[in-house]
Amino acid sequence: MSVSEHPISHNVVRWPGEKKIRSSALQLDQVALSENGFQIIRQYGTDVSRLECDLDRLSGGQLYYSNRMGVLCHQYSVLPESPNFSEQMLCGGFHSDFMFQPNPPAYIALLCLQQDPRHPLYGRNQVVHMRSFVERVQQAFGLSEQDLKEYRLVYDLAERGRFEQPILDDLDGKTIFRFHELLLGKKQMQWGSAEMSVVSMLHAVMMDITSDICLESGDLLLLSNHHVLHRRGECSIKFEGLTGEWHARKMASIRFNL
Repeated sequence: MSVSEHPISHNVVRWPGEKKIRSSALQLDQVALSENGFQIIRQYGTDVSRLECDLDRLSGGQLYYSNRMGVLCHQYSVLPESPNFSEQMLCGGFHSDFMFQPNPPAYIALLCLQQDPRHPLYGRNQVVHMRSFVERVQQAFGLSEQDLKEYRLVYDLAERGRFEQPILDDLDGKTIFRFHELLLGKKQMQWGSAEMSVVSMLHAVMMDITSDICLESGDLLLLSNHHVLHRRGECSIKFEGLTGEWHARKMASIRFNL
């Protein structure tokens, strides 16, 4: 993995044309997952069955099953129109997966099956690490990690009603992210004497420190779901006149524990 500064002070992880190294057996890099919150395996391949077997082996059978999705491996693609966030062309919101569950999965595997037609300018993944996030919130707004644990963001969902949840939470004695930007309620409580809205404050910090990750077909991205927020940038779509089909970004995702 190489990191280039583009633009200055903003991390973009691998542009096309940089040297690729084909992966062999899948191995977890605990240092990268801890320090960066993510690990990239280039040219892993697009065999979803292989990915499921590899992660089942590495996790000791701790793959995360979603009752809502009804599968271990969720495959999806960008569509011209969809009610699902993951299938929309619009830019996604920063979030942690399954944030409403008592024990969210610790890790996420995102396998690129087909890159965006306008890769790398569209369809990127973006990652925000908790350590950088807490530091920047302190620098920009004078708010501490404890403040982030105590301030309760308001969510308003049709199936759950209104409820409150801090962006940082304690799980088994460790601090984790619990957040979904696109599901926040429109009305949030004022945060101290800040002139900026809470939603704008959080988004500004996330955009300031985010790392952009460009995945090509066959590339695998592993994320620490407890310690990073992630989203994908705006996607494009291409119509093939000869076949009458839309071509777009396609992904497969598996959540797991260790």
